[in-house]
Amino acid sequence: MDIAVRHNPGFAVARCGLSSGEMVRAESGAMMATSAGVLIEAKATGGLMKSFRRSVLGGESFFITSFTAPAGGGWVDCAARLPGDIVGLPVTDGLNITRGCYLCSDGDVQIDTSWGGFKNLAGGEGGFLVRATGARRVRCP
Repeated sequence: MDIAVRHNPGFAVARCGLSSGEMVRAESGAMMATSAGVLIEAKATGGLMKSFRRSVLGGESFFITSFTAPAGGGWVDCAARLPGDIVGLPVTDGLNITRGCYLCSDGDVQIDTSWGGFKNLAGGEGGFLVRATGARRVRCP
């Protein structure tokens, strides 16, 4: 998957370029546009309890939307609900993301909730973080 961030820094959009059959997962409501033929499927990824934990404790949506490219490839544009910048990061050993900041990821990256410690609780962020794990690297020019 190739990621190109456009229209930054104020109203950033991440264009995820997909090869044939490649998948990107995005937070519910993050998709702004897609190329023709991209298959869209929204579901409670990871089961009921994992989705509930991610929603209540992690501050993310209960549903995650999956976009799968057709045989010729395609693209998906993802944008946040509020103005701001987007940064693409590789997920190799895991990545902790603060509440409400997950936008989209490769289809192989797993999104869950983890305890961030009492320092996060005292800092006003809440005790739980969104945890992204996976071994796939994305190309961010």
